Amino acid sequence: MMRSLNIRHPAMRCVAEALLDLFPSGADISEIGTDAKPCLFVSWRTGGMATYPGNIAWGVHYRFEAEALSLFDLVSEPVQHRFCEQVRDMSRHLKFDYADPDAVSLKIVDVPTELVRKSMAAAG
Repeated sequence: MMRSLNIRHPAMRCVAEALLDLFPSGADISEIGTDAKPCLFVSWRTGGMATYPGNIAWGVHYRFEAEALSLFDLVSEPVQHRFCEQVRDMSRHLKFDYADPDAVSLKIVDVPTELVRKSMAAAG
């Protein structure tokens, strides 16, 4: 069953859909921020007891440049798809060490306008 996504911007919805299978099935994917600083936030918790490593909230904060979202609306569907796949590729390299009690539980991924331009250039 596909999770419902309450994400209003088409670019962030495309990225969210591309990311779904990279995170635990119970992860929430939400649109946060303002129009000037739009973001996606993926969050989930791991199980365990409060005093045992692993019972912690995890998350990835995707920060989009506003111009990237505006440009996304103007490009063709194949370019949009390529852009979303590029953000997915950036996300594949994120590592979460659930066993380490000192692990960094929040990652930040910046999504620059240049990523849309690279997608346009690759499409020719």
